[in-house]
Amino acid sequence: MNQTLTFDQAVNLFKEPHRIFIAAHIMPDGDCIGSALGLTWALRKIGKTVTVTCHDHVSESFAFLPGLKELSAQVPTDEELLVFVDGSSADRYGAAFDPKLFGARPVLAIDHHATNENFAPLNFVDATRGSCAEIIFRFVRALDIPLDATIAQCLLTGIITDTLGFRTSNTSPDTLRIASALIEAGATIGGVVEQVFNQYSLPSLRLRGKVFSAAQLDGNILWAEVSQKDLRDFGITNNGAGGMINALLGVDAAQIAALFTEKESGKIDVSMRARPGYDVSGVAARLGGGGHKQAAGALLDGPLTSARERVLAELRKVV
Repeated sequence: MNQTLTFDQAVNLFKEPHRIFIAAHIMPDGDCIGSALGLTWALRKIGKTVTVTCHDHVSESFAFLPGLKELSAQVPTDEELLVFVDGSSADRYGAAFDPKLFGARPVLAIDHHATNENFAPLNFVDATRGSCAEIIFRFVRALDIPLDATIAQCLLTGIITDTLGFRTSNTSPDTLRIASALIEAGATIGGVVEQVFNQYSLPSLRLRGKVFSAAQLDGNILWAEVSQKDLRDFGITNNGAGGMINALLGVDAAQIAALFTEKESGKIDVSMRARPGYDVSGVAARLGGGGHKQAAGALLDGPLTSARERVLAELRKVV
C-alpha cells in the first residue's frame, strides 16, 4: 500500500543514501525542470551522486539552467533512493517509473498538485504550495545545504514559471519570502523572465499568429488548436507551442482558455487555464490528467476534433 509521509519523514530519506535517482515528468515545465535540477545540485553539494532524467524533450528555453543537458532518458540502476518530482501520476514519468525496477529501495514522489494520486510507494504532497520548487527549497534548508547561485537559479525558475511571475492565486507570502532568499543567494528574476517569457523563435512567432487568428470563443471559453501539420509547416518540433495557453487567457471575454496540441504520437496535449473563481483541475482529473484550479492539463487520445469536443463539453459544465 502506498504511504503518505510527513515532511520530516520525507527529509530523512535523503540522509543515508549516497546514490540518488531523480526523475522529471514528461512534457516538463519550468517548475519540474527547476525542481529536479535544484534538488540535483543541492544533493551533489553534500557529496551525493545523483542521476537526473527526463523521458521527453526539454525546451531550449531552459538552456540557461546548469545541468539541463543531463536530462536524458534513463532508468534506475544501482541508486539507493528513487525520487519523482512535480508529477501527479505514474504515467507522467514514462519508463523511469517502472515498479519492476524498484526492488526494496525507497521510492519517493514530491509534488504540490491537489490532483496527486499518491502513486508512489512513498509520497510527500503539499498542495498549499504554488510550486514544487518551494517544497524543494524546504528540503534543502532542512538538510542544512547552503544555497548557492546555481541551486537558487534553478529553484527560482520553478517558482516564477509555475506562478506565472507571481501572478497566480496560490502565490503566498511564503512564496515571496522563499523567492527573496533565492535572490539573496544569487538568483535573478530578470534572467528567468527574459529567457522563459520574453523569447521565442521567429517560426514560433509565425505559428502563434496562425493559431491565435483561428482561436474560437465558445461562451466565455476561448480555445485554439495546434496540429502536427501546423508544426511541420512552420518547421517547429516538440515544445514549439509552449506559452501560448497563457496568452489565450489574456482575452478579456475569456474566463477559461484551452489549447489542444497534437503530438507526433497522435495524442492530444490539453492545456487549460482559468481566471480566479473558476476551477479546471476537476476537468483535468476526469480526463485522466491533473493540475491546479487555475492551471491544469491532460493527455488524450486523438483525433483533435474528438478530443476538443470532449474537453469543451466538460468545461461548459464548469462555467
